[in-house]
Amino acid sequence: MRIFARVAAVQNLSAVGTELGLTPGTISKRIQALEDELCARLFDRTTRSIRITEEGAAFLAHVERILSEIEAARACVDDTVSKPKGGLKIAAPACLGRRYVAPALCDFVRAFPEIDVRIDLHDRQVNLQEDGYDVAIRTGELADSSLIAKRLAPDRHIIVGSPAYFARAGLPLVPEDLAHHDCLVLGESRQWSFRSRTGAESAARVSGPLRSNNGELLCRAAVEGLGLIRASELEVACEQRAGKLVQVLGDFEVATNAALWAIYPSAKHVLPRMRALLDFLADWFREAGNNAEHASPVATLAVVADGVGNGATRPKVQLRVG
Repeated sequence: MRIFARVAAVQNLSAVGTELGLTPGTISKRIQALEDELCARLFDRTTRSIRITEEGAAFLAHVERILSEIEAARACVDDTVSKPKGGLKIAAPACLGRRYVAPALCDFVRAFPEIDVRIDLHDRQVNLQEDGYDVAIRTGELADSSLIAKRLAPDRHIIVGSPAYFARAGLPLVPEDLAHHDCLVLGESRQWSFRSRTGAESAARVSGPLRSNNGELLCRAAVEGLGLIRASELEVACEQRAGKLVQVLGDFEVATNAALWAIYPSAKHVLPRMRALLDFLADWFREAGNNAEHASPVATLAVVADGVGNGATRPKVQLRVG
């Protein structure tokens, strides 16, 4: 159709051939094939001239409209893939979403006003393709998957409890002491693994009065003094700064490859709006991490031990900031 329209406009097979990089013979064969398909003569041709027929003129009116719509459709796609615009549907964990993803996305929307963002907060792990999400924000260790994962920030896990709990139950000094403490368990993770500063690995089998699939609920229970939780630093940072939760076993690293991730289906043909989001979130969380290093100090415990019993120190606990 494009060849037909150009021949109708130029009325010269050689000129159209030069324009499209085809020989005059190829141009003639394409026109002939179109005429055979339509069972109509589109041009009257002589050795010296070419003139469009009445049928050709009627066909040309439709062809020009079709080609115009094709160009408009192409331009629409080109516009979308050449600059960040369009819609993004995002899923994120509820607690993390409210505390960190929400302010990050507010800044993102201000920076990219032509991108329409929808974010759903829930603790279930979504299926991106079946649930129609472009990207999911996840924490923790990732299972093997065909999805692409972009690491946004480290997500160090720590053991925390309330000052009231430690005043009542004492402090664990080594991971093995956790067997004598009330531990609030997330999901089925009853074994907590640790690594000492010397690289030695150990594990503690934990149990306690409360188990849940919701980290925010367990955080609230820890603040209420019901026990210890293993939690992401991101999730309990506010409670630590307020002195509601205090870290213990600081000489031991909670052994996990956890991080904050952006998960998306494919690295092929990543649209500018998706690339803009991924790059923005990586920069935002990196800056947030740098700011956190200079933020207000968190509460810690000063311990004066009265003795050791059942593997746990029974201390006099003093809360201080430092």
